[in-house]
Amino acid sequence: MRIVSLLSLCLFSSTALAGASASDFKKESRKGANFWNAQNAIDGKMETAWMVPGESQNTGETLTIDVPKMAVDKIGLVVGFAESEKTFQDYARVKKIRVEGSYYEGAELRTMPDSVEVEFEDKQGMQVVDIADIVGGEGQGGKITLTVLEVYPGRDYPNFAISEALIFLSEFDVAAQVTATSNEDPMTGLEMLDDNPKTAWKAPAAGASFTFTAGGFSLSTVSVQSADKAFARPKKVEVIANGRSVVHDLPDVTTAQSLQIPAVVGYTGSAWGDIELKILEVYPGTKSKDTVAITELKAKATNSDGL
Repeated sequence: MRIVSLLSLCLFSSTALAGASASDFKKESRKGANFWNAQNAIDGKMETAWMVPGESQNTGETLTIDVPKMAVDKIGLVVGFAESEKTFQDYARVKKIRVEGSYYEGAELRTMPDSVEVEFEDKQGMQVVDIADIVGGEGQGGKITLTVLEVYPGRDYPNFAISEALIFLSEFDVAAQVTATSNEDPMTGLEMLDDNPKTAWKAPAAGASFTFTAGGFSLSTVSVQSADKAFARPKKVEVIANGRSVVHDLPDVTTAQSLQIPAVVGYTGSAWGDIELKILEVYPGTKSKDTVAITELKAKATNSDGL
C-alpha cells in the first residue's frame, strides 16, 4: 500500500509537530483530492472521516498520528462514518486494531517492541479504551500507529471509515490561572484556586463564564467543584479551546467533575492559550436559585508548552 503523508503542522508555539498520515484513502474529485484523507480523523468533526477506497481489503490499513511524547494510556475512536446513523451503518466500521508506538532518538525513529490489540463495540460515539501504557523515548515525541485488524461489515459499502481518532496521553497536575470572568462583583475567580472549600466564585447563572490558562503547559482536562446546594450548580457546560468546543452534561453533585478540553489535533493536551468555560444550564439552588457557585478548579496537562 502507498503511504500518503500529510498535515505536518506547527500549531502556534505551544504544540509539537502534529498531524496524521494514512496508508491509503478514497479519492474524491468532486469534494477535493484530500476530502477522505487522514486529517479528517483528527479535525473534531463527525461529518468528516478518513475513508479507505472501495477496493481496499480493510485489514492492514493504518492511521498514524504524531504525538509530542511517547506516554499513552488510552485510545479513543469513532469507529465509522458518523455523519448520521445511516452513514454509520452504510459503511464498514472498525472492530479491532493494533496499537504500536515509535519515538525519535535524535533524528532516528525507533519502533517500540511491544504492541497492544484493542477491540471496539459496533456503536456510534467516541469509544475510549484503556490500554497497557505505551511509554518510551524518555518523553520524546514520536508516532502512534493504528492498524486495522477486523471490521464490522457495512450495509451498502465494503470499505470502512473513521470519523475521529484521539490519543490520550498521560496527564499531570498543573496550576491554573483564571484570566477573565463574566462576574461583575469584586470576586475575580481566584476563589476557585485557593484550595479552600469554604470560598467560591459566584456569578449570575445567566451568561456565567470564565477563562483560564496554565502558562507553560498544554491543558487536557479541567475539573470543577460546585459549592453546596444552596447555590445553583452547573448542569450543562461548554468548554472552548482554539475554536473547538465540547458540551458536557453534568450530574447534580458537589464533588469535583473532570471535563475534557477539546483537542486541536489527534492527541489530548493539544490546545494552547486561554480556555473558556461557559455555563449553559444550572440546577437551581435551594436558597440562591440563580446564582451559580464554584468552589474549586483544577487542571491537568499532557505536555509543556512548546514541546
